[in-house]
Amino acid sequence: MAERCRYCKRRLDRTDAQHARSWPFCSERCKMAELGHWFEGRYVIGRPVDQVADDAALKAPAPPRGTSRRGGKPGGGANSS
Repeated sequence: MAERCRYCKRRLDRTDAQHARSWPFCSERCKMAELGHWFEGRYVIGRPVDQVADDAALKAPAPPRGTSRRGGKPGGGANSS
């Protein structure tokens, strides 16, 4: 599926230097027009942000420390006496 400018819906080509500089828009003009719509309040987030879901994403469990599965005695290698 071909990608399109998020503002004017023109077809985009990532190999085109003009499009690469303003990605995901086709031009600087479309990029600034979109930004202007946000500043004017034409675009809004459609639902309240769920603080609980955001907090849960930030508190993802860290991998346990010192969980080596190699076995053997601590500090002892294959050649230790």
